[in-house]
Amino acid sequence: MKARYWSLAVVLVLINYLIFATLFTRLLETDFGKNRVVHTPIPTFTPAPAEPIAIVPTPVPVLPEPSPTATRVLIAPESNAGGADLAPDASQPVSAPVNQAQLIAPGPVNIRSGPGIDHPVIGTLNPNTVMPIVGRNSDASWWQIEITNGTMGWVSNAVVNASNTSAVPLVELVSSSSPPPVSAQPAASKSPAAPPQSHYQYEPTGWWDNGSPGPTRFSGEIKDANGNPVNGAFLQASCGDYSTISYPSGPVGWGGYNVSADWSPGFYDLTVDNKPVPCLWILTVVDTDDREHVKATLSESVPVEVTLEKSSIVANWRKNW
Repeated sequence: MKARYWSLAVVLVLINYLIFATLFTRLLETDFGKNRVVHTPIPTFTPAPAEPIAIVPTPVPVLPEPSPTATRVLIAPESNAGGADLAPDASQPVSAPVNQAQLIAPGPVNIRSGPGIDHPVIGTLNPNTVMPIVGRNSDASWWQIEITNGTMGWVSNAVVNASNTSAVPLVELVSSSSPPPVSAQPAASKSPAAPPQSHYQYEPTGWWDNGSPGPTRFSGEIKDANGNPVNGAFLQASCGDYSTISYPSGPVGWGGYNVSADWSPGFYDLTVDNKPVPCLWILTVVDTDDREHVKATLSESVPVEVTLEKSSIVANWRKNW
């Protein structure tokens, strides 16, 4: 029995040997390199450049330029008329029959109560307004026009264009169109009566504003009776106790810096402040040596109102002699 067991044990050992030998051989012939796990590298993330943001500018609205409007020029207290309110409306020109004497103003023109600059201003004739002529003075240097029903005024021939004037009748001056009489001194004082007012060397011929706020500025042209530019004239602007004088008109130049040397002939410019200075400004042509002290007053004093809405004034003058 023992021999049989030993034989069976030998047989089992041989069988196991063959099985393990076969498995071992199979393991040696197997290539494990092909079955290795290959790790795929993870790609590196590179952020794409951001697209530029297009900034669309906000459109700026274009404001229309203001059209010039008439300046309110205040007249002297002694004037007994309606001032600039009596001026005809330029938007409704007055028509006149053919061959009737008439005039037209190329720019704003003062209307006076009588034929002469010593008479007070009672209104303003707007540019390009045709007005019938109803009378003249002795030398036809002044024309009489009808402002409103029954109210007459006078304009200078030197600042308007008149036509068909051969039959204009001569107007006899009466007290209503004469300058205010000079009050006599009391008899007890025995002082002589004051002499009549004389003509000024310079006369205002046109006034208007730019219709918009800005610097407080007075500018314009100064010409003689023949329309030639006048250089070397000074304009004074006063508001209460404050006053300032312009540089001389034209390309004259002033001081060490030769200020105003580039101005055009007859032109002047007086800028008081870079912002509106509301006030009843008084404009006068003066004679001066230093732009600080007035040697003589060469024109009547004309009050012009400056407001927060209208601060740039154009004021033209004529030199009579």
